[in-house]
Amino acid sequence: MSVSEQVPAADSGEPVDHAALLVEIDQEVARRRASGELPADFERDLDLVFARFAPVHAIGDDFGHVLERAESSTFIDVLAPTDSSLPMVPQVKRVVRKAITWDLRHMAQQVTAFASASVRALRLLAERVDALEEASARPASAAASAGGSPDRAPDRDHWAPLVAAAVVGAPGRVLHAEADDGWLLAHLGSAGVDAYGVDPVARTPPAGIELREDAALHHLGALPDGELGAVVLSGCVDRMGLGHQRRLAATARTKVAPGGIVVVIGRDPRSAGRADPVAQDLGGGRPLHAETWAHLLGGGEGTHVLAGPRPPGLRPVPGTPPDLAANLHRLDELLFPPASYAVVARYPA
Repeated sequence: MSVSEQVPAADSGEPVDHAALLVEIDQEVARRRASGELPADFERDLDLVFARFAPVHAIGDDFGHVLERAESSTFIDVLAPTDSSLPMVPQVKRVVRKAITWDLRHMAQQVTAFASASVRALRLLAERVDALEEASARPASAAASAGGSPDRAPDRDHWAPLVAAAVVGAPGRVLHAEADDGWLLAHLGSAGVDAYGVDPVARTPPAGIELREDAALHHLGALPDGELGAVVLSGCVDRMGLGHQRRLAATARTKVAPGGIVVVIGRDPRSAGRADPVAQDLGGGRPLHAETWAHLLGGGEGTHVLAGPRPPGLRPVPGTPPDLAANLHRLDELLFPPASYAVVARYPA
């Protein structure tokens, strides 16, 4: 049954599930591509035609694409078309074009030079803004990230089996960013999960572990939407600036397939005082609360928060009155909260 046969009529009164409709269209395109009904270069030709004739606002909010469109429009062609269905009109047009081409070319050269300089200035400005954003979201140094505890996910031994159990059965490959030395990938492989990791620092992983040198946002941004079954985020989530943290959550949501999972392993801000003071002062951002990540991931009822293990607190004093013991217990919880948490967001299929 074709996609058009599955869409309810406009007068049926039934609301259209646009998300399901897009999924059906993607499945239909994939079926026709696999059967050979769609030529291999058909979609590429459609993209080229769309890029040529679509208005600028239809490109979206991607700054790079808009800038490329502006750059491709800087050249002005002074040779106007002379085709016509009327007799003798093409000859007249060619005469007129030849008579005024010298004047149009003079103006076109000046306008093209100005447009090229303007686009170049915009590109330089964009590069500076990207550099500032990267500096604000980057760790204090690569050395700190390579050997330091601040950027490593806290409570690894506690979270490794729990995360592995959460992503078993994910509808696709599982990405861990940042994977550090591959501590989680080993557990995922033991659980039979097809997983790989990325980390901004070059590392030598153990045998059988796929680990690539790349930043989390850069790698996720290069993937097609719906490419992954699950995404596990750690390390970078605690040092990014707020803008990059929001972007990371939104990008991870779009890269998982329907029924996919996004897991964030973060450091509780209440325990940040026990972190390395150098990393705390020089870091580009600060850890977010678990509730904030749950809101950013937007998993709805499928999102839940897991608290990490609590560190040793105050020692109980024998013979303490019950009221005082209850107050000391409350004080113990406030002074020694869990150092980490995990937010698990499961999206509907």
